[in-house]
Amino acid sequence: MAVLLLTINAFKSSKCSKSDLVGSFTVQLNPTGYTKAWQRKEPLPPITLANGLKISMTPPPDAEEIDLSFTLDDTGAIPGNSNIVDSIKSLKALCIDVNSSTHTTNWLKLIWGSLQLTCKMDSLSVNYTLFDFMGFPIRAVLTAHFKEVVDLDQKLGKLNSPDMSHLIEIKEGDNLPLMCEDIYGDSSFYLQVAAANDIVDFRNLVPGQQILFPRLEK
Repeated sequence: MAVLLLTINAFKSSKCSKSDLVGSFTVQLNPTGYTKAWQRKEPLPPITLANGLKISMTPPPDAEEIDLSFTLDDTGAIPGNSNIVDSIKSLKALCIDVNSSTHTTNWLKLIWGSLQLTCKMDSLSVNYTLFDFMGFPIRAVLTAHFKEVVDLDQKLGKLNSPDMSHLIEIKEGDNLPLMCEDIYGDSSFYLQVAAANDIVDFRNLVPGQQILFPRLEK
């Protein structure tokens, strides 16, 4: 039976449909293991509006994080790779570099046995461990960190009432204070919404990013 290798499929939208497929990368050697992690999130205190309504600032669902390492080998001892430099360049273009057509990094699907994760790659590092007589690398260990893209649309549902949670996908030119004005009737809550979604720079929203606008509580 053939060994199934870890595959990273890259997509230009969060839907990860076949029509959005940008490319794929299959490792030469499977990782010997990987690490899963989750970060605890404390509920944020509710905010009371001038009309007496409260905005419940529940943080988004926890996202799974994966760390793994794998080896590329051009010594000829292991088939499946011809040029380490080109392979790393291809992986970086798929997972780290900004897609010029979407202005954000690609959405990824990790596929390997029980590991099935829709995510983005947060970081990639390369440790070159062996070189040929000309100084070109012929073996390298790559270490990558992935963070799950939580599908809030499925977990919470799209609810249209102004008293309910809103999940909105950012489009080019969207402005967080104006979005808060449209949803809550008050633009001043953009900082709380940014905090609830772990948004560091609210002035530069990423098209395709999904933002949760929590429900109002009476």
